[in-house]
Amino acid sequence: MSGTHNKAQLPSNPTLKEINWYKKQINWGELPPFYHLVASSVSESEGILEHGFDNAVKKIIDRRNWNLDLLGGHEDTLGEIHCENKPRIALHQVFTERGFELWAQPYAKDVTIDKYVKDNRFMEFNEWDPVSMKSLIRINQLHKFIGFYFERGDKADKALILHAHKVVHKIISFLQRELNVVKLDGVTIKELYQLCERDSRACSDEVDIAKLMLGENHNKE
Repeated sequence: MSGTHNKAQLPSNPTLKEINWYKKQINWGELPPFYHLVASSVSESEGILEHGFDNAVKKIIDRRNWNLDLLGGHEDTLGEIHCENKPRIALHQVFTERGFELWAQPYAKDVTIDKYVKDNRFMEFNEWDPVSMKSLIRINQLHKFIGFYFERGDKADKALILHAHKVVHKIISFLQRELNVVKLDGVTIKELYQLCERDSRACSDEVDIAKLMLGENHNKE
């Protein structure tokens, strides 16, 4: 172990930059490819509210795409849009083969929409395109990374997973302020982490029992 490794410390509530720095300190100055893949996705998700380029979140909070007639809205002489109501949205947290994703679906009356719809007087958006609006964020291969952490991960890997959870929570909180989120379901990052943690402990207990049994058999011999 190097001296740098021994001195490396992770703050109690680290930023992504601090987690990456710590990971480099305990990994001989490098970020492993798998870690880098996940960290890059977390960084992209974290910056989704600040980045200037177009993304799914900005599209669904764009009032120019809201059905003002249905929401009781209007545009003033300065071009600013005012709305009495906010469009309803359903949010779903899901782990796919690609990783963790946060999905959004609009409502038409009391039914969620999962296909392309435009200029429907019952939908609270003028246009809904699932291709560019449904998947709000994705953290690539996070499910596999969580499993990897419990097999042979380190403190930095755990910090990255916890930070990913915080980023998703922050984005959901933002959407709850900007829209009328009437449904939030699915599997959270925290829930998958805890499930893997329980499985890991179960496996560890099984190994301990096996060692005890082997020890007893050895003593008998």
